[in-house]
Amino acid sequence: MRAQSPAPPAKPGSTRAKPATDGRLVSSGSRDEYLISPEDVLDLNVYDMPDMSCECTVSPAGTITLPLLRKPVEAEGMTPEQLAQGVEKDFREAGLLSNPQVSVLVKESRRHSVTVSGAVKNPQTYSLMGRIKLSDLISQAGGLNDDAGDTVCMTRGLLALRELAAAGKAASEKVTVESAGVFYVLGEVNRPGGYNLRTAHEEVTVLQALAVAGDVTSLAKTRNAMIIRKDPKAPAGRAQIALNLHDVLTGRVPDRQVQANDILYLPSSRGKRTIRALAGATGSAVGAATSGLILYRR
Repeated sequence: MRAQSPAPPAKPGSTRAKPATDGRLVSSGSRDEYLISPEDVLDLNVYDMPDMSCECTVSPAGTITLPLLRKPVEAEGMTPEQLAQGVEKDFREAGLLSNPQVSVLVKESRRHSVTVSGAVKNPQTYSLMGRIKLSDLISQAGGLNDDAGDTVCMTRGLLALRELAAAGKAASEKVTVESAGVFYVLGEVNRPGGYNLRTAHEEVTVLQALAVAGDVTSLAKTRNAMIIRKDPKAPAGRAQIALNLHDVLTGRVPDRQVQANDILYLPSSRGKRTIRALAGATGSAVGAATSGLILYRR
């Protein structure tokens, strides 16, 4: 590549960049045509001419303004390569450079973007350089959270609706990955904690939740279990649903469904705790007495 040199004066030409026959950007492993839109931020580089290189924003009218060019350059609807070729032509026709070599990179795109929200690790807005698969887009968002469901909701923005209706096409501007949800089993169970639902539609019963939590301990007061559930109308926003787990276990009452964010709580029996404490104390005393006896005999 050679350094640029000024060209002899030429008749002023139009600064309207003419589209070339082809120009494509690689996006997400596949090649697809990206068309520049208003409000895009472009990095325009003129080889060996830093004073003519610049970062510019496409105006609402679809044009960019470049150093030394008297008229704005049309950019909307072109690929970056087509715009680069058009700018090279304008520099030659304006008599500024005889052999310009221009490259254009799209740094930001406010119109060609998609917002990823919900149960992903990095929910935010991402710029798109052409088409992209949903799986690749979710990967760019860091992948799914542990509580992600099996449903993705795609919502179209107003701008997309207008433009695609005019083109007779359909596309989405917002992707939401639904959370499958979490339920909690606390109190006198062997493995207390939070557990993820596999899908947003999975149905888990109280007995199944207990099985996941390793079943109740010997101290559990099964007749006084409860489900604590979110309820905006209840005090503190949570309702307490009494649950006689003994009757559920014996089949006297049907098993209940556990909902996302429910807390299944198994209280401790004070009587059983006291008996266990006494048993522990008695064992210690017997051990001490036995130890003393052995020492005495020696």
